[in-house]
Amino acid sequence: MSIKVSSLFPLPTAEISKKLDHYLNVLNKAMPLRSKHKTELPYAIRDLSRALTGERASLPKDYMAEPRSLNAYLRYFLPWNLYRMSRLFQGLDITLPDDGVIIDLGAGPLTVAQALWIARPELREKKLTFVNVDRTPKPMREATKLFEALAGENSPWRMINVKGGTTSKIREKADLLVTANMVNEASGGTRAPLPIWAEKFCTSISRMLAPKGRILIIEPGIRMSGRVLSVIRNEYIEKGFSILGPCTHHEECPMNGEQGKAWCHFNFDAENAPVWLQKLSANCRLEKSNVSLSFLYVAQPGTETQQPHEGEIRIRAISDSFRLDEGGFAQYGCAAEGQILLTAKDGAKTLYPGGLIGMPAPEEDIKDVKSGAMIVELPMRDQDQKRAPKTEDKSVGKRSGKSSYERRKPQQKNEG
Repeated sequence: MSIKVSSLFPLPTAEISKKLDHYLNVLNKAMPLRSKHKTELPYAIRDLSRALTGERASLPKDYMAEPRSLNAYLRYFLPWNLYRMSRLFQGLDITLPDDGVIIDLGAGPLTVAQALWIARPELREKKLTFVNVDRTPKPMREATKLFEALAGENSPWRMINVKGGTTSKIREKADLLVTANMVNEASGGTRAPLPIWAEKFCTSISRMLAPKGRILIIEPGIRMSGRVLSVIRNEYIEKGFSILGPCTHHEECPMNGEQGKAWCHFNFDAENAPVWLQKLSANCRLEKSNVSLSFLYVAQPGTETQQPHEGEIRIRAISDSFRLDEGGFAQYGCAAEGQILLTAKDGAKTLYPGGLIGMPAPEEDIKDVKSGAMIVELPMRDQDQKRAPKTEDKSVGKRSGKSSYERRKPQQKNEG
């Protein structure tokens, strides 16, 4: 049986990097800053970051209607979200028909439309309609200028901006329904138990789907997001929907974010983000070495999903790699068999977070004493032999009594 590996967050292509690099010009053209706003921008960004990560309860729901906050969001949070989403959109199986409809709930500054245009060049000539829904119309209006500056005034993509929320009645039916950075806020603002809220939420947005429509939920890579997405996943499985990603299965989620458990999220590098954005982040004292997200991708009941061949185990790598005390490296992953501890020794290499590997199932079911995860040894692949030996890597953790994955991730912040 051959070893198959695929990437979920591929490095940006040259064309995508060029578009992200050029986005500063898009901002300057569509939303030029006055001199006083330029001077104040780093302070506005820091204030908004502080409010989004630590003082969210005091943050007005329509905070982006205020010019200072809107400028900070468009110049800092929006570009970082474009980078995150473009990496994800590259790796996902997204197919849209001509005259397809995308509904973006909680659209804000049209992040989804812009990221999709940047990440998927093959869709740029299709006639697509984006129904952007948000309770605050101003960011959508302002971002329409950004999209025109990015894609050109003659783009066949049509933007329809709607003031509303998840219960709004939308005439169009979605081939792709996306919510980004919204579910965590919505679920946290209700007194209902999470499963009850999830049942109502899933029922509400499912009504907006076309017969072959799909739902993509993208959230910050924090524990609460992982927990909420796990509950939503359970709800969709009960309704008969097909889980397309990141899960490789419909079994119980082994990383559901419950107390004491890890949560499903992915970290990937920030060094491929635009240089101008990294410099701005440094100027604001908000440097990033990596970015993170959680997501869930589901399809209508009856949609076929890829199944393992006989004798094969399909594992999604979740965590960063870390050193083992006994030598070699390891990382946590997920499979139908439960939580997996992938080990790499004798020249074998761990996978990039989000990587999917299909390989022969191990002959013995050996459990890791510290985590209870099933141990699967990664094989030596052809490309492993061509890569230089692993040297000291500051991003690699060291194994302790508590798993490196669980120990290192609580510091993740929820920004935008």
